[in-house]
Amino acid sequence: MVLGLLLVARITLADHPFEGLGGGLAVAAGALGLFCAWILLSTAWSDAPARGLIDFDRALLYWLALVLLGSVRWDGPRVAWAVRGVAVAIVGVCAVALLTRLFPDAIDVAAAVAKDRLSYPLTYWNALGLMAAIGIVLCLHFTASEREPLAVRIIGAGALPLLAATLYFTFSRGAAGVAVIGILVYVVVARPRSLVLGLAAAVPAIALTLVAAYDADLLASDDPTTAAAAVQGGDVAGVVALCILGAAVLRALMAPADVRLRSLPVSAATRRKAWVATTTALVAAALVSVVALDAPAKVADRVEGFTEQRDPSDEDDLRGRLTEASNNGRIKQWRVALDGFGDEPLTGGGAGTFAHLWALERPSDLKVEDGHSLYLETLAELGLVGGLLLAVMLVVVIGGFAARARGEYRHLYAALLGAGLAWAVHAGIDWDWEMPAVTLWLFALGGMALSVQRAGARFWAPPRFARVLLGVACLALIVPAGAMALSQWQLNRSVERLKTGDCSGAIDAALAAGRAVPVRPEPFEVLGFCDVRLGKAELGVEMLEAAVEREPGNWMFHYGLALVRGAAGRDPRPAARRALELNPREELARDAVRRFRTDDPREWRRG
Repeated sequence: MVLGLLLVARITLADHPFEGLGGGLAVAAGALGLFCAWILLSTAWSDAPARGLIDFDRALLYWLALVLLGSVRWDGPRVAWAVRGVAVAIVGVCAVALLTRLFPDAIDVAAAVAKDRLSYPLTYWNALGLMAAIGIVLCLHFTASEREPLAVRIIGAGALPLLAATLYFTFSRGAAGVAVIGILVYVVVARPRSLVLGLAAAVPAIALTLVAAYDADLLASDDPTTAAAAVQGGDVAGVVALCILGAAVLRALMAPADVRLRSLPVSAATRRKAWVATTTALVAAALVSVVALDAPAKVADRVEGFTEQRDPSDEDDLRGRLTEASNNGRIKQWRVALDGFGDEPLTGGGAGTFAHLWALERPSDLKVEDGHSLYLETLAELGLVGGLLLAVMLVVVIGGFAARARGEYRHLYAALLGAGLAWAVHAGIDWDWEMPAVTLWLFALGGMALSVQRAGARFWAPPRFARVLLGVACLALIVPAGAMALSQWQLNRSVERLKTGDCSGAIDAALAAGRAVPVRPEPFEVLGFCDVRLGKAELGVEMLEAAVEREPGNWMFHYGLALVRGAAGRDPRPAARRALELNPREELARDAVRRFRTDDPREWRRG
């Protein structure tokens, strides 16, 4: 809503509201806009239109960031400051996250956040790991680029040990892997002269930090908040602080060498020769390592281990995850998504419906809401049309970084390219799209990279009437977001009051939630349960039937309908059987079928 209002203000008040608009931005914004429209259209054939509205709001957020930032003309220095701001935000989040692990007594996180793998404040460890990985790529750029100010080079070096420690305590193999990808892309594309100096300052500090973190075995246990774990946390905190200080001081001492490297004249021919020589040396070293370490056999073992159909590991020592090759159930989820795509290849089943597809077909007891792959889940939910729109948009946005990765600001855009590719790879194995905290930056900075940067460029300046129409259209776009925000706030209040037994307050809040977004089924579920508590079982049946009507593919509402029908003395068995059909591995659904097997209405009420 905030981004929408800012875009309205720019359209109506700026002299040239679209001065940054060029061909690349138009294609990316058009593809993402059509993607949003396709999500909204999918609610017409989806069995969960409210879920589609939530997905629409999220995609609209990304579109607004892309268009709003892209409409401004950004030159290199402005983009550099924006990237520094993003990096500061990432480091701040990771610092807070790390403190919750190292000082659990001083910083108590919510009970709903997992204790074992570091996830606060994003609530999901892999997302936090990805955020740290992106921060590592950006901060490596800051400390390795002689074109950055000295203060930025020093701060970048000091931030890397903190980011590395945060990434480690998430125990996220995928995030660690994409961090390596992002670093390699940056090194190959940027080729900064001060790379050796930046690595010399940061790598020893990172190594010492990771050794200290790894040795703190209690911080890698199922409960890292014990008194003994807190002692280890304090020790690790001391090492991290010293490593941050050491990396920053060492990088500062190398400042004179940066000056010499920057002033050193190097011809194009010399650069090509150095590049060829370096590449040859790296390839030769890689080949020697492959032979010496018997890499093919080890890689084959890893690939075989990954493709095995195994569920997530339950090891008490989470350090073992770092060397695991299992897929943590990902392949099962991807196959279910592909099956869904095969059923509806053109349109998909509708936005947000993967959870229904998984409940119906899941080959294990693992419960998931998302397909753990942006690309496969999009194919399952939005079909080939949605997949193509998503692909075009991402290729153009990340391609914008690549197109700018030359000339004076090559280092800067190479860092964005590395971070963007790291995100794109990780999004293929997790649900980062649903986490704006690790995704919004891509579209904001992508809009900046795609904007027209040459001075004097002017796109069409709309007349006053056209500005008003565009402003009204933007306001109309954010109405669903406002309605959903109001509905969710009231629904949260309703559920809280239901849990405390305050059905009068729960009913009032549920009614408000339903009025805000009438297609949502959850408010009717709350109303139905409260009606039964108040002795109005027949009315409760009507409310649960309304919930089922709004999301017929969700087993939970059929299960709730079975309960309220039983309380009303009406046959609950069809609803219980339908719940089990929609989720055959769900124990609650099985229990309902067993419980309501009798023909006696008294037993239904007792059940």
